[in-house]
Amino acid sequence: MLAVVSGQIILASDVRAFLELGLVTVETEDPTERERTALTRLIERRLVLDEVNRYLLAPLPPGSVEQALAGIRARFPDVETFDALLDAVGLNPDDLRQILRDDARIEAYLADRFGERRAGEMEDWIGRLESRAEVLRLDP
Repeated sequence: MLAVVSGQIILASDVRAFLELGLVTVETEDPTERERTALTRLIERRLVLDEVNRYLLAPLPPGSVEQALAGIRARFPDVETFDALLDAVGLNPDDLRQILRDDARIEAYLADRFGERRAGEMEDWIGRLESRAEVLRLDP
């Protein structure tokens, strides 16, 4: 267990899954820093998702989740390699679909809330979300 965000646990396997599936991008090659940065992004993702869940959003475009899933599968040389990685990180295709659905909902919410001016405003907003949530970070 690496963190608890508003009662939701973030595991080391979650960090590994997001990194290996390319669901978070981390610029550094240092393995410890990669994991810390990815954990920070997963904590922020959870905070934002909690906020998104408070609002009724328009339905996602049909096929958008399957299209995102196909994009991730295409990063692997074959289906067997993709399935083996999912298995290794403890996910199944439906778990990944839910992650992608949540990511699409987050993107739709952020686009509606911030439009094109995301960077600075979002950082301040996420800081406010974190200040009012219970976040316990257990870095190794």
